[in-house]
Amino acid sequence: MRQRMLLAHSTFALFITLGLVLPATALGQSTNTKVTTTFRTPWGDPDLQGIWDTDAMRSVPLERPVEFDERAVLTNEELSERTAVENVRAIDDKVGRPEGRQQPLRTPAHWDEWSDEPSARTSFIVDPPNGRFPPQTLGAQLRVPIKGSQLGLVGGSFADGPFNDFDDFNLADRCITRGLPHTWFPSLYNNGFQIVQNQDHVALLYERQHEHRIIPIDGREPLSPDIRTWFGDSRGHWEGNTLVVEVTNFSDRTNYRGSGATRRLIERYTRVDEDTVQVEITMDDPTTWTDPWTALVEGKRDPNYWQIFEYACHEGNYGLRFMLEAARAADTANIDDR
Repeated sequence: MRQRMLLAHSTFALFITLGLVLPATALGQSTNTKVTTTFRTPWGDPDLQGIWDTDAMRSVPLERPVEFDERAVLTNEELSERTAVENVRAIDDKVGRPEGRQQPLRTPAHWDEWSDEPSARTSFIVDPPNGRFPPQTLGAQLRVPIKGSQLGLVGGSFADGPFNDFDDFNLADRCITRGLPHTWFPSLYNNGFQIVQNQDHVALLYERQHEHRIIPIDGREPLSPDIRTWFGDSRGHWEGNTLVVEVTNFSDRTNYRGSGATRRLIERYTRVDEDTVQVEITMDDPTTWTDPWTALVEGKRDPNYWQIFEYACHEGNYGLRFMLEAARAADTANIDDR
């Protein structure tokens, strides 16, 4: 939200400790989607630094609707229709809200962060060419998700439960992490991310869920395969004007659509003009999908999104307590209905 608390000093201290610097002045600008101007840091690396947001892609679906086939962009009329639908969803219409959760609840309009120039993309997924996930393997179809790894209330859809303890909830519901690649895809609000660099590291701070990553680009060896983390282990290098980051060593707890510790991500960061950074994310997990798939995220510079702010989520975990109380109330209602 625009009404956000100031970023905790400890986060800035983390960046200062690393010796990270503010964005260098760009050498020029381009309005083309192709890279026609190279932005450089004082030490000569491509300059990705700045605060970017993905609000323009709020209404873009992850998978392309089948009716568009391999068409990647909407017509102006289709974009206007989609924008109108999203505007209706943003209205705070508490009177006559649907009961239960058969339909998504509308949210207060001031919660929503929108761009004045919404993207006309038909999907985040750009490969396969139909913009849809490849088929799942038989093993993935039969796989039983581990406790607390399913998408939850905050994670994007309602998990089946049961919700008897805190670790029955997804990590996003617990305000810990959305995980990769999920954290790249925008939601209602707090879709900003900041990139800062020095000669040896690139650091990312995501406003949603207070997540951050510190990516070595100095050629060091990856972590031991025995070490597993929620965000995986990232190692980067430059290929021309593009930062290429390989992410491995995931934990099963940050399961993404059935893909856990066996997934491998390749991220490609490219500054395509003064106001745009593109992040191409390829997910490769042969135990989950029959082929790799790739999504493309576009971060835009927005003068109204001038600083990353603290994302407090539910401080003191009061929200989690109330969700457990709601689960007990649902249990009681189910017993009474018998």
